[in-house]
Amino acid sequence: MSPRTVVNFRGSWDNLVDARISPVFGSQGWASLWPNNPWYKVNHDASKGVPIYFPYLNIGGRGVFGGPGFYWDQRPKAMKFYGRIAQQRGSHYLKAGLEYRRSYGLTFVGNTERFFFPTGLTAETFISPDVRRHGDGFATFLLGALDDTSQVIGGPAPDPHIQFWGMFFQDDWKLNRRITLSFGIRNETETAWYDPNYNFSRGLDLSAPIPEMQANPPRMPPQALALVGTGFYRWNGQWLWTNKDQRGMWDPQRLALMPRAGVAIRIDDSTALRIGYGRFLVPYQQVLSQAPVPGFETVSFLEPPFFGMRRFQNTAPLRDGVPQQRISDPFPADVNPLLPVLGKGYGPHLGRGGEPLLWFPRDPLKKARNDRLSFNLQRQLPGEIVTSFTWFLNIGNQHYTRMNLNLVDPRILEREQAAARVSVPNPFFQYLNTTVFPGPLRNLRTVPLDSLLRPYPHYGGLYEVGTLGAAERYHSLEFKAQKAFTGGWNFLAAYVYIREKTQQFLNELDEFTNTLRYLDSNQPRHRVTAAGTWELPLGRGRAYWNNLPRAADAIVGGWKLTGLLTYTSGAYLRFPKAIATGDPTIPNPTRERWFDTTKITPIASGVYMIRTNPWQYPGLTGPRFWVIDATVGKLFSVTERVKVELEMAAYNATNRLNLANPDLSPVSPNFGKALFQGAPTATFGAQTMSMGTVTGRQVELGLKLIF
Repeated sequence: MSPRTVVNFRGSWDNLVDARISPVFGSQGWASLWPNNPWYKVNHDASKGVPIYFPYLNIGGRGVFGGPGFYWDQRPKAMKFYGRIAQQRGSHYLKAGLEYRRSYGLTFVGNTERFFFPTGLTAETFISPDVRRHGDGFATFLLGALDDTSQVIGGPAPDPHIQFWGMFFQDDWKLNRRITLSFGIRNETETAWYDPNYNFSRGLDLSAPIPEMQANPPRMPPQALALVGTGFYRWNGQWLWTNKDQRGMWDPQRLALMPRAGVAIRIDDSTALRIGYGRFLVPYQQVLSQAPVPGFETVSFLEPPFFGMRRFQNTAPLRDGVPQQRISDPFPADVNPLLPVLGKGYGPHLGRGGEPLLWFPRDPLKKARNDRLSFNLQRQLPGEIVTSFTWFLNIGNQHYTRMNLNLVDPRILEREQAAARVSVPNPFFQYLNTTVFPGPLRNLRTVPLDSLLRPYPHYGGLYEVGTLGAAERYHSLEFKAQKAFTGGWNFLAAYVYIREKTQQFLNELDEFTNTLRYLDSNQPRHRVTAAGTWELPLGRGRAYWNNLPRAADAIVGGWKLTGLLTYTSGAYLRFPKAIATGDPTIPNPTRERWFDTTKITPIASGVYMIRTNPWQYPGLTGPRFWVIDATVGKLFSVTERVKVELEMAAYNATNRLNLANPDLSPVSPNFGKALFQGAPTATFGAQTMSMGTVTGRQVELGLKLIF
């Protein structure tokens, strides 16, 4: 706009398709498979946005054809608009901007229809049949016989939406020729995840009573009352759906300020010091949690909780050993008709009767916060080598964790042992009616005693994901030296030292009491990387022998060497729950005995114990990892404009055997032995870190024509 002012506008629209494709049925759909029996119509009509897939067919566990039984069809879209203005005002360089984003689109991930033809249905008896000698899955298939293991699924695909508004202001102030100060502030406002059709839920309100249950409470078995007392149970729980007044899955945080500050100091012509601080908040769209209930890969924006909107129905069980349906009519109207997908028709009663549920906290869901501080000292050395030292600190607060609100006190299980697992009469058998109490628990005559030792025994697992409270601390020190490519060579070398700890549940009692404690990460502490390129200074266009004859240059000139070194110290070994009698670390571990296995013994079968052994030990790490990759290249000049480059690359050039972590299962015959090739594996926060596939030496030859 002027020599001192710049305005920038941008906009974009994205349309991504990530789908696992099934054979095309055409307009007839499943009518081509069941031409005279549209038994599936009630499901397909309710499955808006879900492609019609070929069903999965399993023939006695030996042959599978049709679809794979698991598909995804994700079609997220996004629109973005961005405006920014920058202006120089004396010694101040001012910047401000506004941003708007909207993401939406149907996204289906999940299992699809599965039909099983068990070998046992054509065996000599239906009571514990000997399927090794009797029966045949293909005979079952030819008969079309089905037991109760086949399943169909119906319901629409989720349609998640989210909107984002961002704004920032920043001032870079050149205080003098040596010092520049930077101050900024950013705010990000987002909606919660929402569905324009209000098919999402706001979760379970455990403070709301269930009038029908409080008026007619179930008769709990005396064995359960003897362990938890008469005032223990809470007959509460009302499922909340989104609506036009509360369309989001939670109430979002309205003000999300993120301050930034920094200073750059020019100490002298070769040395600079930079110090920076910034607060970063995790956007709602990037919230991801490992799913504690079946039916999810992860809980995320592209796979949101969608309870009640999808219905799973199995075929009918055998009656006196005789199948009640065949593949030609898998859900006979007079035996087991395919039921409609109720969706919001469940009302507040969704989940009662033993089905696991999860949801996000409804109160203003604050964003996970990271405060980051960095200190960088950089100096240029002779020979165009730049060195730097960086100290980095990340202070994570309000990180998301997961709470199971329906746990059994593990101290009871440890005290009672097998007595807590005996079968007792089910107090919910045919309890009330299928509207108020719709789940599968109502059809069981007996249940394990421990399933009745939870505060809400009329529900299954109750998980609140996105609960704030966990903290994280991450420190790193980095030394780096780098030379730009001049004089025919360059290099980059770096060393990083890392320490991290996060708040987690050590054991079952911690989870029951919601007690978080700092636990050290099992990440490798030390990492070294070095890379460089050297063009041999011989031949035409190089420093020496520049006038070689073409034939001699074809042999001597044009060579280039590159190398890459990667070193990582061993990851700290994490053990499962076991009986520990001491630190298993030994001074000189070998492949056959990486640690003292006598210090870690398995828990006896059938015995319940609260974990007391540490996750890891301060001095016990897995094998170190280092590898050298190298490349030798030769450039041939055919003419002035045409060149040919021959290259040979060697991965793991020294053919080093890098071992994976030793076997950490106390019940394994290879416990404590490092027998296989691999690399250090560890966790960083909630994500898994692995150095990937590791092999012996691999050599590749390549030829490139340049013109």
